Amino acid sequence: MTIANERAHLHPCVAHRGWSGGAPENTLAAFRLALSMPEVRWLELDVHLSKDEVPVVIHDAKLNRTTNGRGKVAEQTAAELTQLDAGGWFHPIYAGEKIPTLEEVLSLACGRCRLNIELKDGARDGKLLVSRTLGLIRSYRMEADVVITSFNAALLKEVKRVAPEFATGLILDYRPKDPVRLLQPLGASMLSLQYDLLSAPLLAETANAGIRVMAWTVNDPNALARLTAMPQPFLVCTNYPDRWLAAVKEGNCA
Repeated sequence: MTIANERAHLHPCVAHRGWSGGAPENTLAAFRLALSMPEVRWLELDVHLSKDEVPVVIHDAKLNRTTNGRGKVAEQTAAELTQLDAGGWFHPIYAGEKIPTLEEVLSLACGRCRLNIELKDGARDGKLLVSRTLGLIRSYRMEADVVITSFNAALLKEVKRVAPEFATGLILDYRPKDPVRLLQPLGASMLSLQYDLLSAPLLAETANAGIRVMAWTVNDPNALARLTAMPQPFLVCTNYPDRWLAAVKEGNCA
C-alpha cells in the first residue's frame, strides 16, 4: 500500500454537503461532483421535513440563504420546495438547480458510496422526521451504508428506539470531558467533532470504546495536511475533496 493510499484509508474523505466548495451545497450537482472523484466514499447531507412530511435535503431551516425562496422549509410542500432555485446564489451556471428530496440523493448514492445523514434540529415532530427518513433508507436497503447524525441527542435516541440496527453519531462543537460516557447511553457509535478539538488522547479513548470519529469541517490545506498525517484513524469532512486528496498524496505537514 502506498503512503497516499494508507493516508486515504486512515482518513476517508466525507464530502460535506457534497463537493460544496465547487457546486451549491446539498444539491445533486454537488453530490455528483463529489462522486466524480473515485476516492470519495462518503457524502454528508442535511435533512428537514417539508410541510407534507417529505424528507428534503437542505441545511438551514429557512430558505433565504441558499435558495430564491423565503420563509421556513417546513411551511412549504415538497412540490413547492423543488420549484425553487437552489443554485443561482452560488454561481450563474447553477441557476435552476433544485432542492433535492432525500429519495433523489439515495437513488444517486445507492451502491456507490456511504452517507452521513444529519437530522436537523427544530422539526415540529422529531419522531416523524426519524420515521420518514429511516423508511426511505430502508426502501433502498441502505441501512448498512448510512450513519444518522445529529446535534439533538433525543433524535438519536428515537432512531435507536425504533431501529436499533442503524448506526448513529452525536455531533459536538465542544470537546467532551468523557466522550464514551456521553455517547454510550445514546447507543451512538460515532462522534462528529469540530476538527480543531481533536486530540490524541480523545482519539485513543474513543478507539478503545469502538467509537468512530469524524472531524468537521476541514477546508484549509495546512490543516488537512496536519490531520491526514496523524496516525490515528478518523474521517475527514471537507467542502473540498480535491484539497483532501492533495493532502493525502503530498503528506506534508505545513
